[in-house]
Amino acid sequence: MFIDQKKPKDFDCGYNLDLMIAALPRIKDEQERIKYAKRAVGLIKQSHPTWVDENGKSEAAWEYFFELAEYDLNEIGIKSPFASGEDDDAQ
Repeated sequence: MFIDQKKPKDFDCGYNLDLMIAALPRIKDEQERIKYAKRAVGLIKQSHPTWVDENGKSEAAWEYFFELAEYDLNEIGIKSPFASGEDDDAQ
């Protein structure tokens, strides 16, 4: 009846970040999935402001996001903007 809960992987972001990352593969529309992933990275940026530069970019937040996922995010179309050369517009 209840969701099996464990301690959050990141205490600053909390259990909701774990749930957001776990939900990504179930989002069918690729653009929606990417948008949702950027929200998760934005949460990491808010919880770890020292990782964010003056322009709002954070390679550390993206690396951490990929580290927290228990699956390969690249397989579902999510790529780090620092690896793909895109702009880090996660907020």
